[in-house]
Amino acid sequence: MSTEPTGPRRLAVVVAGPGAGGAAPAGVDPAALRRAALADSYEVVADLIGVSGGIAGPPEVAELLWPGGLRLPDLPLVELAELLAPQWDEVVAVAGDVPDLPGLVLAKVFKVLHRSDVVVAPARSGGGCVAVGLRLPLAPWLGEQRLELDADLATLLPALAPRRSACAAAPDWHRLRTPADLRRLDPGLEGWEETRALLDAAGLLPGVG
Repeated sequence: MSTEPTGPRRLAVVVAGPGAGGAAPAGVDPAALRRAALADSYEVVADLIGVSGGIAGPPEVAELLWPGGLRLPDLPLVELAELLAPQWDEVVAVAGDVPDLPGLVLAKVFKVLHRSDVVVAPARSGGGCVAVGLRLPLAPWLGEQRLELDADLATLLPALAPRRSACAAAPDWHRLRTPADLRRLDPGLEGWEETRALLDAAGLLPGVG
């Protein structure tokens, strides 16, 4: 009996990018907040069942990886997808400033990715995306686009898709890009321990709700 996996080879990659440093209020080191939010965002993907996890960023992000986690180069999403296509069937790129993102959001991206070329989970404010799922190899029409997590892909891609099912939507969530975004964090949600501890030490832990 064969023991080879029969499901799609799935990878979730946190894109370090500029991260949450811009959300640091007075009294919080932007670099420390960026690192904490990146670590928590990676923990979300590392906890997914049946999905490998990684971080795309500079060499120093390797210290945040769990055993078996992948450190990938900081590339535009199209180039990253082309790099990963030989080994993976589905990849989801996740913003590095979503420390309290529920794993369910990413699970829903993967759930519909088998029937779509791309799945977009938009950010709730400030534009851009929380996550972008891509089926590999990349559909030709997507290779012609500038795919970025900070772009309004939820509006752009459906208008360009060759068929309605080619582009699907997933639930939205918030990102940490300005100090005001910290109010969106909910201490009642599990996880985001690094970001929680950093804000708590500064006396800035948001109220529940």
